[in-house]
Amino acid sequence: MATSGSRPVLVVGVGGRAAGSLTFRGYLDVIGCITNHGVAYRAVIVRIAGGAYEVRVEPI
Repeated sequence: MATSGSRPVLVVGVGGRAAGSLTFRGYLDVIGCITNHGVAYRAVIVRIAGGAYEVRVEPI
């Protein structure tokens, strides 16, 4: 997680480097769980279609 301007952002990393960010309905709830409750999450790429990625976000 990172802060970009005034909003928190879910950052996707590969090999310790930032590869992009995630936005989806409810992402602020996930950020709240990370910052307020210490819950760790992972993102798993389910499908790639052109430039669109379908990602499953789940607690670990």
